[in-house]
Amino acid sequence: MKQIERYILRRMASLTFWSLTAATLLVMTTQVLIRIDVLTTTGQAFGAFMMLAATIIPSMVSIVAPFALLIGVSQVLAGMNADSELVVVEAAGARPVTVLKPILTLSVMLSVLVLLISNFVEPWSNRKLYDVLAQAQSDLFSVAVRSGTFMRLENGLYVQVNEKLPGGALSGIFLSDTRTEGTEAIYYAKSGIIQPSGETNILLLLDGELQQRNLSNNQISIVTFSSYALDMAAFVPAGQNAARRPKEQSTAYLLDPSPDDFYFQKANFVIKEELVQRFSTWMYPLAFGLIAFTFLGKARSNRHEQFQNGAALAAIALGARGFGFYSVEKAGLNPTMEVLSYLVPALLIVVFGALAVTGRTLSVPKAWVRLMDRLFEWVSARLARLNGGRKGGQSTA
Repeated sequence: MKQIERYILRRMASLTFWSLTAATLLVMTTQVLIRIDVLTTTGQAFGAFMMLAATIIPSMVSIVAPFALLIGVSQVLAGMNADSELVVVEAAGARPVTVLKPILTLSVMLSVLVLLISNFVEPWSNRKLYDVLAQAQSDLFSVAVRSGTFMRLENGLYVQVNEKLPGGALSGIFLSDTRTEGTEAIYYAKSGIIQPSGETNILLLLDGELQQRNLSNNQISIVTFSSYALDMAAFVPAGQNAARRPKEQSTAYLLDPSPDDFYFQKANFVIKEELVQRFSTWMYPLAFGLIAFTFLGKARSNRHEQFQNGAALAAIALGARGFGFYSVEKAGLNPTMEVLSYLVPALLIVVFGALAVTGRTLSVPKAWVRLMDRLFEWVSARLARLNGGRKGGQSTA
């Protein structure tokens, strides 16, 4: 790689890194704040907060990386054009590939990074996130014991525990669950105990009853039990929702799930959506890098034209990524959307890659640039006239 290419790559990589860091921290903070009430209520240690933040980072990087690359590449190219560096590069006889090579290198590196994170790191981090939140929800019982009052675990889910007995047993457990639309469930047990079971904790209720009411017809069913197990993570009967969600499973497992898997049997479309997301997201950094080069990789003498090229670049990138989010969400139930989830970013890579390799660049039409220039001058003149009128009125007064 030539010295000028290393110079461009270094500038783009630095700005992309800091853009990625800032955007990831901002989005991560919002996600932590959404879940912070569970941790603060249970008095979790500082390590739990740090673990929660760390497990959110991989999923945020996959989303933010294409936009961070777009910011880094476009800002560097715009700065080089403003400082006449692109003019000097072209005047020296350098081919367009001189600017394209560092962009392509950075884009490919970021695409590979997103691919690895989506298929290997993110599933592991989602499992850890689930475990942290599950442990926090389990600890809410300790808070309920100390308070001796009803504790709201989440909307529609309340618990009360009278006292804690020797050996860690609980006495007088009352649990109300109205989260499922159309049904209402109330658990009552004279005693209970929290026991570890594999990767989750189980609340074992002893000597109690379960009351279920169908809100549509007000039919009530009462079940008396000597022992009843509840998953502390979701507070539903153990075994019904103990399966890992597709987001927490490895890619190898999703490609060949167990026949007994809950999602494979009841909601196979969720598995398909997750696979589409993992195998399509990695293409966007490469596509965004090629689009940025096609619009901004050539020296422009008109700064308004450069600005409008940047606006067109942002519109295409945001539109493509927005459609990507929508198509992935619908891919599990709509085969057309599944195909479009791969086809849209692939077409962007092919079309803008062909333009970049042949040295062609795109620009907004000249007539549009002139129209926008006249509009800008008219608005500036009107503002100047208004400001002049205000100053004249003040001096007369």
